[in-house]
Amino acid sequence: MFLISLTKGNQNGIETYFHLVLLIGFALDAMLVDGRNTNVTKPHIILIVADDLGWDDVGFHGSDQIQTPNIDALAYNGVILNRHYTLPVCTPSRTALMTGRYPIREGMQGVPLFTGEARGVPLNVTLMPEHLKKLGYRTNLVGKWHLGYSSKKYTPTQRGFDYFYGYYNGLINYYGHTTTSFLKEDGKRRRRIVGHDLHRDMGTSYKVPRESGYFTDIITTEAANIIRDNANREPLFLEISHLAVHIGSSEIPLEVANLSEVNRTFSYIKDIKRRNFTGMVKALDESVGRIVEVLEENQMLNNSIIVFISDNGAPTSGKFGNSGSNYPLRGMKNSLFEGGVRSAACIFSPLINSPSRLSKQLMHIADWLPTLYTAAGGNIDDLGEIDGVNQWPTINSDSESPRKALLLNINEKYGTEGAIIGNYKLIRGTMASTDGYEGNINDLPEVAVNRIEEALSSDAGLSIMQLSEFTTVSEDVAWTLRESAVVQCESQDEKFHTRCSEICLFNIENDPCEIENLAVGHPKIVSELEAFIDEYRVDLVKQSDLKLDRCSNPEYFNGTFMPWKLDPGEKSHISIDGCRHPVY
Repeated sequence: MFLISLTKGNQNGIETYFHLVLLIGFALDAMLVDGRNTNVTKPHIILIVADDLGWDDVGFHGSDQIQTPNIDALAYNGVILNRHYTLPVCTPSRTALMTGRYPIREGMQGVPLFTGEARGVPLNVTLMPEHLKKLGYRTNLVGKWHLGYSSKKYTPTQRGFDYFYGYYNGLINYYGHTTTSFLKEDGKRRRRIVGHDLHRDMGTSYKVPRESGYFTDIITTEAANIIRDNANREPLFLEISHLAVHIGSSEIPLEVANLSEVNRTFSYIKDIKRRNFTGMVKALDESVGRIVEVLEENQMLNNSIIVFISDNGAPTSGKFGNSGSNYPLRGMKNSLFEGGVRSAACIFSPLINSPSRLSKQLMHIADWLPTLYTAAGGNIDDLGEIDGVNQWPTINSDSESPRKALLLNINEKYGTEGAIIGNYKLIRGTMASTDGYEGNINDLPEVAVNRIEEALSSDAGLSIMQLSEFTTVSEDVAWTLRESAVVQCESQDEKFHTRCSEICLFNIENDPCEIENLAVGHPKIVSELEAFIDEYRVDLVKQSDLKLDRCSNPEYFNGTFMPWKLDPGEKSHISIDGCRHPVY
């Protein structure tokens, strides 16, 4: 409500003017209440990160077995990023995403953070939410963190997020919201310890909610509430970092919200694990649809940028195997083959001048920081020394990408490394060769379904249709996009014959399934890529060899995994079994 004080002039004129101001005030207040505050000029940024989703687990890559109509609606009305690269596992990928830097610069290039490991992205590195806060953004994270929590200063609300609701570690149960650690105490054998890992952090306040429900649904509700509370009052940065479709635990790895519904809906999938995985994907897709719908209801969708990515390829087999599929790409999570590092990705925004298209230009997950920062009106020079490049002009108007090469990784502990220059990719070191999925991905529903019509009429598709100044994609164009996004390989039967224990060179444009090793016949290209990797080798910070800290035991914190180490100058603490802990 806006008030003014008038002391001079004609009385009738004053009353008329005052009434006019009151009406304007009430109107503006109403606009604030119902979410139509037109003063927000910076775009809202919604970053949706799926965990361990495979290349062939989305409809816009041609999957007929798994339906993702809401995600597909974003892809067809936005830009499909068909050469989007990540790191081979989650913590390194998330490090690159948040810092805009290759994780070798922070010593974060190796295995994911273990529960109770006192490691994290160094505190002297500025993260994406910290940069966006300087531009006036309200910053929120729901879901997975996994970048360190040994002390309070490593937690999300001390690294730029105004609000965090989620879990610190790499995975939790979808229902129980617990995770497991194996701690060695007093020279004894390692003991299996289960602890709660769900947090509601606000600034320096650390709350431990004990909420029930399926985790994909819980964080979707939380994200929807954040959007409603914002109501277009200020620029919003919201990262929705899903547990889906990562396994939840070794006991119940593939938890679904409604098993009977999944068995009924996806009965055509014979492999039970693949069927349950499909149910997890369905929940993920419905979450995306609900978020888009809430943005539209609050008049924020017309000024939003929505990014959807997976942090790496699917771990289709092994200890953390989720029965996802990277078909027809070779390799899986934890490898530098395409199946491990070429992730499903798309972006939607009404602000994009040239939407509904496929991009085959090279992009790295580290590019999102400068890209989104630029789209938000920031000066890229403010970001300091980064490896990411600004892809916003490329995304916005289909201009030539400034990225011509990228470092896949250097893992000095395991002797694996790789890079891409143009269409050529070099990798070295022994790594998983199979695409991992051994079930029948050709198990298809008997009734033909119009995938494009389903996408365009999904919650996300219908919400996009409500945008008054946005022309939604036609079915014909969407079909063309879908067909062009499918990776084709000449000979699937021979794809696993080439091993890369020494060195492999592939032409990814001609041979996306990495069948033919060209290293012997192209020594100059090999030398160029090796020299490119060597340039980064001098900046590599070696991975730390920290052990799991027995003082992280959740039994010290009423059964919950909490920051267990004291920050410098933090005096309030208690001492238990020789461990000095913060007080909560």
